[in-house]
Amino acid sequence: MPQLRVHFTDRDLAHTRLKLETDLLWEILSSAQILQQREDDLSFGPWRRHVRELAARDQDLRMALHTVVTMTPQDLALGPPRQALLVYYRSVIEPHLPAIEHGLCTEVAAGIQQHLHHGAEGLLGVLGPATRWEPPVLSVDHPHDVDLHLGGRGLVLVPCYFAVRHQVVLGDPRALVCPIRPESRLRAGRAGDHVTALLGATRAAILRSVVGGCTTSRLAKQVGVAPATVSHHTGVLREAGLIATEREENFARHVITPLGLRVLTAGR
Repeated sequence: MPQLRVHFTDRDLAHTRLKLETDLLWEILSSAQILQQREDDLSFGPWRRHVRELAARDQDLRMALHTVVTMTPQDLALGPPRQALLVYYRSVIEPHLPAIEHGLCTEVAAGIQQHLHHGAEGLLGVLGPATRWEPPVLSVDHPHDVDLHLGGRGLVLVPCYFAVRHQVVLGDPRALVCPIRPESRLRAGRAGDHVTALLGATRAAILRSVVGGCTTSRLAKQVGVAPATVSHHTGVLREAGLIATEREENFARHVITPLGLRVLTAGR
């Protein structure tokens, strides 16, 4: 099979990092690619059928779908059609955002553990069966044989809930969009996971949300509770050693600790 071969120098490895925040543009673009596939699958079949049912009743969504499914990664750089993206996002992505972010947080937490223990090479070695890390080259299944030299800028690894294949984004910095593992995606749809059973639904949601760092006000919006309630729960998590809180001027920023990461990734 043809391969994309990404060549790393020591400087590239030093600048390779994992993106912690959800990349909504790539979730939109990747989900649009899934809508063009005909075969059903365990992860995306029900979602695909639901979107098609919505589009059958909503002309604005049908028009947005037509625009979005014909977009390419280059279209994003040229300035995507904002109205179509907004209609698409609100109709078919936003209602599923809690599950999407749950799956991504599970994946990112595991990636952070790899980086803590094994560095950037640890991350490159666990990107999935479509990739192979043979230092100093990362080989990725690709439609064409291509050699890519990073030029010392490194690579940004972008976990993507809706991605079904790895995609390279050329730019500065360069990025590799990575499908999350099926178990991370499937776990996102399960109500009774081990973290929720251990901590309760609200504290479990907070712990997942602070993987990349999060303020009290943003946590309140994401979790759907009052800021005072967030402060209570973050205090309990902080006392348990699962998160740490950094004070920055007039707001508090909460980050996960190594112990919190171990709790999130237990049993993986």
